[in-house]
Amino acid sequence: MKATTTKGKRRKLLEIAEAVEQQVNSDYSFDVRKALIMSVTEGSFGVELSQPLENGDVYELLRSDETLQLAERSQTIAIVTCGWASPISDDDDDDNEMPPSQHPKRRRVRLVVCASRSEVASVLRFGDNPTETVIDEGKAKGSLADAIVTLMSETEYQPTDES
Repeated sequence: MKATTTKGKRRKLLEIAEAVEQQVNSDYSFDVRKALIMSVTEGSFGVELSQPLENGDVYELLRSDETLQLAERSQTIAIVTCGWASPISDDDDDDNEMPPSQHPKRRRVRLVVCASRSEVASVLRFGDNPTETVIDEGKAKGSLADAIVTLMSETEYQPTDES
């Protein structure tokens, strides 16, 4: 199913990611203990999310057989994960070596990443400032971004009657 606006034009993945994050924000807290992955479709009332698959390790979740099957049935997927973020200083001090969960200036964060076979977009929301979001339209780097791109690029979309 194509992601469309009411005028029939294809929606940008970032718009879909923002809509998914809004739904996740109303359905989940900042204390989600396991990473979630869902199929995303456009319905008559906005984005629709499938029942999530979950795992305590986001990388194990992305490599699971169930996730591969979900990716094959989906044009767009959403990954949700929560954790801690901390500032990185320019100084070469001990605070930079400290795990974010132990940092005195830590902040609770929830990340929603949406991916198609050609794009990735993410929306970040902090627990101490829940009215604002930080968006990224495919510029994220790192092991999580690489794992998501790999998942979607190595699976071929195989629509089912339910897709």
